[in-house]
Amino acid sequence: MKRIELSFKRIDQSPSDLSTKFQGFLMENLEPDYVTWLHEQETNPYSLKIIHQKDKTLWSLHLLTDEAVKQILPFLLGLKKVELHDLPTLMVESLSMQDLSSEQLFEFFNENQDRSLYTIHFQTPTGFRSQGEYVLFPTMRLIFQSLMMKYARLVENRQDIEEETLDYLVKHSRITSYRLESSYFKVHGKKIPGFRGKLTFKITGPNTLKAYANMLLKFGEYSGLGMKTSLGMGGLELEERKD
Repeated sequence: MKRIELSFKRIDQSPSDLSTKFQGFLMENLEPDYVTWLHEQETNPYSLKIIHQKDKTLWSLHLLTDEAVKQILPFLLGLKKVELHDLPTLMVESLSMQDLSSEQLFEFFNENQDRSLYTIHFQTPTGFRSQGEYVLFPTMRLIFQSLMMKYARLVENRQDIEEETLDYLVKHSRITSYRLESSYFKVHGKKIPGFRGKLTFKITGPNTLKAYANMLLKFGEYSGLGMKTSLGMGGLELEERKD
């Protein structure tokens, strides 16, 4: 897995508007057969997010499979400028890249993990659907279910998760504090409800369970959380805390 971060002079548009435009720009510049294949996937092998900082805008792309790296990375490495609808030409000011291998994830799982408190920063609007309805507040079940499903499909090449493992993880996790607000993400004129902010939770139980949760959360910094992560939703950053 790779994280590619491209920096631009700050762009005066909302991150949600920019996310869909950057995603469209990306699709226009990939091989048509691969784009068709992507549209058929229930879980896309990449995620993206747009983050505004004081004087710059960051476009982060996370390539989650070897094939995604093969298909997308060469285009990104050669990118000097971006042309988006109703915006002047955007010049790439810098590009950085980080790796997260399956071996590193396995090391996270095997390490002696005794840390139990975690804080998730939801950087972009994040949302879930449950029983056909949008969910406006995260639960530990929804968080871990999403991460486990993305991990199973993208890393383990499985379609389903182990419900007993999810139940055990949820049973030993509880939210201890949060500071969240409603946040909407616009897609083709439609507002999708979600939330932003931060949430702290505690994991009890054996160290192997804590290590598994830690691995999923590290993976989540790349995969994103919840729905429409390939459009810019569900971007998260993990703040590890000592008890």
